[in-house]
Amino acid sequence: MRKLTTISFLLFLTLSAFGQADSSWNVLLVEKGHKLDIKDDMASFSKTGFYLYRNCVYDIDLKNKTHIAGRLIDIKADTVFFTNYFNSNAAYSAKTVLDTIAVYYKDLDKIKLIADRAMRFYDKYSFDNYDFIFSKDTIDYKFPSEWVEIYNNDPMKYELVAHLTAQGINLLFEESGKTFYFYGTGMTKPDRSKMDDTYDKRYVFWFTPCMVEEINGIALGFRTKNIKNELFNERDSLVIRGLNLEINPFAIFSLFSAQLSGPFPDSINTYNEIIKNDWQVKVHGLNISPLTTINEMRIRGINLTGLISVVDEIHGVSISGINNFSYIMNGLSIAGIRNRATIARGVQIGLFNKSTELRGFQFGLWNINGRRSLPFINWQFKAKRKK
Repeated sequence: MRKLTTISFLLFLTLSAFGQADSSWNVLLVEKGHKLDIKDDMASFSKTGFYLYRNCVYDIDLKNKTHIAGRLIDIKADTVFFTNYFNSNAAYSAKTVLDTIAVYYKDLDKIKLIADRAMRFYDKYSFDNYDFIFSKDTIDYKFPSEWVEIYNNDPMKYELVAHLTAQGINLLFEESGKTFYFYGTGMTKPDRSKMDDTYDKRYVFWFTPCMVEEINGIALGFRTKNIKNELFNERDSLVIRGLNLEINPFAIFSLFSAQLSGPFPDSINTYNEIIKNDWQVKVHGLNISPLTTINEMRIRGINLTGLISVVDEIHGVSISGINNFSYIMNGLSIAGIRNRATIARGVQIGLFNKSTELRGFQFGLWNINGRRSLPFINWQFKAKRKK
């Protein structure tokens, strides 16, 4: 009866919309096999269903492994249209141009809702669990932009744009080609001429997070990161040669929203276009974390993690109690449950192993690579032939 009620509502929604003057295409997502829960806020994510709104920023993975973090700008009968970046300044900062991407709705894979901004944790939901109801309506489901003066020392007005997160609808703005969350007006804009562009080194022992670019010896802390110019919204790099010991007691909370993969789709194109030339931490030696290592990190040596490891690259040996993920893995990867890598050169050992492009062996209960899926043992030494 509940399913019949939902179908009747959707049929009425669709049929009643046609023939109306000045109508716009809208799209409602309804969880398959469940009753739609009508709420006052149908733009925020709900497991039973929600509307996609124009001029709202969405984080979306496509089935071709492309990632979109742009605005929804238009909707047609079976297609949604996104910009590839927030605006032209953000696109220019990424060394590209602002463009429009037309996506057939069945090519949508997952919607990603950021849950923890500091740790870059996302809640992910598959679009395959939803029916897409495209209909015309006199109501245009759209968030209008608002232009406001954010900084008390800058008369410029910035565009505020809606962004769907795990907490609901938040606001974003762009400054110097980067997007930031809006926390209110009256802030003081940092004087970027006062940025520290020195290259500082420390020897024998130092703490993290830190304000140096290189540590030669032992690095100890709860977060491996260089925060020298964080006030200016700039990311500084950190190179550690020796031992990096990361003891973060708050990492235990990551298990409640476990991030088992990186923030971008584990595709070769994504790695080459976004990740390859954008790194934050390099460790040459031994990286140890009793709980989790989740960082834009490149490790050359040995990585030992108690529970979950999510890094950009590992060249050497990586051992984790639950999960290993990296876009690039050269060497040996051992995990208590799951190994996953975009490009793997070497051996994966775990209950479940997956690599988009493998040159080597996989040992586990189930093993997936670019050529085949097999239990117990799998291998790949040549790329899969394109049809």
